[in-house]
Amino acid sequence: MVSVVKRKKGNGSYYYLVYHSGKNQHERYLGRRIPAEIDSAKKKFEEEMYLKENIPLLEMIHDRYSGYIAAVDKKIIRSENHWFKINHIYSTQRIEGSTMTLGQTRNLLEYNLSPKDTALEHIVEAIQMEKIFDEMLATKPAITKRLILRWHYILFSGTDTNNAGSFRRADVAPYGGRTEYVLWPDVVPEVEILLKWCRKNRGTNPVIMSAMFHNRFELIHPFIDGNGRIGRLLALLILHKGGYPMVNILPKEKITYIKKLEGSQTRGDHMIFLKWFVSKYLRDNKKYLS
Repeated sequence: MVSVVKRKKGNGSYYYLVYHSGKNQHERYLGRRIPAEIDSAKKKFEEEMYLKENIPLLEMIHDRYSGYIAAVDKKIIRSENHWFKINHIYSTQRIEGSTMTLGQTRNLLEYNLSPKDTALEHIVEAIQMEKIFDEMLATKPAITKRLILRWHYILFSGTDTNNAGSFRRADVAPYGGRTEYVLWPDVVPEVEILLKWCRKNRGTNPVIMSAMFHNRFELIHPFIDGNGRIGRLLALLILHKGGYPMVNILPKEKITYIKKLEGSQTRGDHMIFLKWFVSKYLRDNKKYLS
């Protein structure tokens, strides 16, 4: 949190930006008057100080995870990635309305046993999600417009042939939400702007990049359906390519996750979602910080 503090020295008054994180306090001198663009200055200072505090922790996770990957038997890594995949597919499908349990998802993907009480489209899409995940893990592809459309096509090729692999050509709105997604004629230009931003900011920490990319991708909402699932896969890809542990958004986190996305989007403040994502990431990977 950033506040403006006024301090008197002699006969003069001086203004400072003060950032409080709960752990530390940082200050920046503003001058003898509050600048006209103070709101912008506060946001910029908050982001700068937040990243200064948290990026070293994220880099510590990366370094210790890299050491773990180098030291452990590759069969263990494959097993861990396999279990993460099952958990992710269960979670990401559940967030979007699937009724499959974690056990049913595992039986489907490992033994080809389809649950009887689940909609056929959820079963088919879970199987297709596995294909995308395996490809992502093996090839670490670059994020391009072609890749995004290809993954969407794979996901929906068996359940929604009219929209599979195509950006939307209609305006959409969230059910009961306040977010205003990008108008459909602007979808392709906005996707291209996002991809250009990615290329320009390759040096950004992968966890920060993952959060910011996902936040923007969901605001664009480029598809009729599948935005969350494709968006979360792309967030995983950024982490995986950067050599960072992947992170799974759980069904029990759905309400908070959606609220943080919506808050960032409606208030025009990407820090709302970024802070939540980084806090979750640090919490989920605390074993590398011990």
